[in-house]
Amino acid sequence: MYKNLHRAGFTLIELLIVVAIIGILASIAVPNFLNAQIRAKVARCYSDMKAISTGFEMYRLDNNNYPYGGGTVWASYFIYPRLTSPISYLTSIPVDVFVIKDEAQRPGEHDHWYPGWNVYQVVKQGMNWGGQPVVDAVNSGAHMLTVSSGPDRHEDIASQSGLFPYNSSNGLISEGDIYRFTPGAQGNSN
Repeated sequence: MYKNLHRAGFTLIELLIVVAIIGILASIAVPNFLNAQIRAKVARCYSDMKAISTGFEMYRLDNNNYPYGGGTVWASYFIYPRLTSPISYLTSIPVDVFVIKDEAQRPGEHDHWYPGWNVYQVVKQGMNWGGQPVVDAVNSGAHMLTVSSGPDRHEDIASQSGLFPYNSSNGLISEGDIYRFTPGAQGNSN
């Protein structure tokens, strides 16, 4: 009646080995997953900025100039609405994926959009914002600048030092901004 009382099971050592193997695999997979998310967000920034640049170019074709509000009204808050109404050059302004969602990068000026400026007008008015790299880009024909703070979530553009480009070869979460001049191309080399 009681032929086999001994049941087969795992020993404590076998269970510990399985848990250790799962831990090792997780320690390899999780950082790769996080890096893939950052690379995807950077790629989205490039794509969004290309779309915004295309919107600027379509606006220029219809209006013989890039969006500008006159005087010192050359920032995102004033130029982006011109891309969505009355004519929709873009259906909506893309949201910067690196802006912290519960606060705007520059309250009242950029909201959650990619910060953008009519840098041609900035330089024409004698301002040194963005430093020599912006002046050089304008002298080469650029009119518009679109920026993302990048994975470090800090806008690094400044008056004296100018543009500080993001480059993934410095590490995926490194300092620097992702930016694009219009007309022109992506300002970062990745």
